[in-house]
Amino acid sequence: MALLFAVVLVPVQAPATVEASYTEAAQIVAHAKSHIGDPFVWGATGPNSFDCSGFVYHTFRATDLLSRIGGSRMTSRGYYSYFRDRGLASRYNPRVGDLVVYGYSGYVSHIGIYIGNGYTISALSSGIRIHGTMSVTKPFIAYLHVALSR
Repeated sequence: MALLFAVVLVPVQAPATVEASYTEAAQIVAHAKSHIGDPFVWGATGPNSFDCSGFVYHTFRATDLLSRIGGSRMTSRGYYSYFRDRGLASRYNPRVGDLVVYGYSGYVSHIGIYIGNGYTISALSSGIRIHGTMSVTKPFIAYLHVALSR
C-alpha cells in the first residue's frame, strides 16, 4: 500500500502594517544619511544646515512622518517631554527610527535618530555625523520610541 502526499504552496503576503513600518524606518534613515556632512547652525531646520532638534524635525517632516513625533518643531527637551508624558521614553530596546536624547542631571540638551547596531545620526557641532549612540560628550538619557519599526 503506497501513500501519496501532496504539498500545496500558497503565496502568503505579510500584513501591510509590518511592511509599512519597515518602509517608514528605512525612509527616515535614508533621508537622515543624505545630510551627512551638512553644517551645524544653531536654530536651523534645513534644508542644508541644522541644529540637533531641527535635524530631527526636518527628517520626519521631509518623509511625511512628522505626526509620529508630535507634529511640530520642538526643542530636544520638548521631544523628550512629549514622549515621556506618553510613556514612550526608556533606556532600553531601541529600534531603528527612535530618537535618542542626551544631557546632564535630567536636563535634555541634545537629540539624534537611532539608525541601528548601536549607532545614531545627529547634528553635532561638526555637522551631521553618524556616531556611536553612547559616544557623544553628553550622557545618554533615553530612547524615545517612535514605533516606526514595531
